[in-house]
Amino acid sequence: MNHTPLVTAIITTHNRNNLVGRAIESVLNQTYENLECIVVDDASVVSAEVVCKNYPVEFIYIPKKESKGGNHARNVGIKAAKGEYVAFLDDDDYWLPTKIEKQVALILEKPVSYTHLTLPTNSL
Repeated sequence: MNHTPLVTAIITTHNRNNLVGRAIESVLNQTYENLECIVVDDASVVSAEVVCKNYPVEFIYIPKKESKGGNHARNVGIKAAKGEYVAFLDDDDYWLPTKIEKQVALILEKPVSYTHLTLPTNSL
């Protein structure tokens, strides 16, 4: 593969510190190497930062007063993403090691057209 675009993995979590580590490890164990991982904690009682500090990930905490649910947490992750592509992973799930490698290869092999919509910054 000549072009290896950065892919941002966004994991959203809420009160699942017992599960989020497995999700993070599945991102970090990908065979595709040009990857960043962002964990967005949506107002957990005990912040997932205690788990995330053990991994090379970006951690974002949304305080309870700013919490607007999972979709908002995903949008917060998107705003922080540096990748050309974004992939979402729930805190209670995990990826098989070749998931991103296969997806990027397919994207690069079979380019498609898409519609891009830019929303005003105050709409999120």
